[in-house]
Amino acid sequence: MTEKNRQLCRIELPAELGSLPLFMERVIECAGESGIGEHKVGAMELALEEAIVNIVKYSSEAPDSVIAVECRLNDENEFTIDIVDNGPEFDPLARNTPDTAADIDNRPIGGLGIFFIKEMTDGVSYARKADKNILTITMKK
Repeated sequence: MTEKNRQLCRIELPAELGSLPLFMERVIECAGESGIGEHKVGAMELALEEAIVNIVKYSSEAPDSVIAVECRLNDENEFTIDIVDNGPEFDPLARNTPDTAADIDNRPIGGLGIFFIKEMTDGVSYARKADKNILTITMKK
């Protein structure tokens, strides 16, 4: 691991909405320390909140669900956030992109959260490894 491809912080908490402020505080602190611009931190904060709320929603039925968030600065000078949960398999990127031009009454419910995450970040990816969901958000410095 090079100096730039290093873990900056890691936090693991129960998959419940009450954990959200602690996740947000720690990740924002790490982003600031890594030199991410204020505009980028604001977008990252919204994306992170949306991702964690979705995970809580989809993993609430699984007992002892936890979320771990790890922030890194990689070799391309990108700030990455891995959001890992042990809930049921759920790939939010597999959903169809919502038709934002459609009348609100004719749009299916859901899907806007991941749309916003894609729009507010420089990259987002999903993987399922060792029975865990891993959503990675990337923000370029």
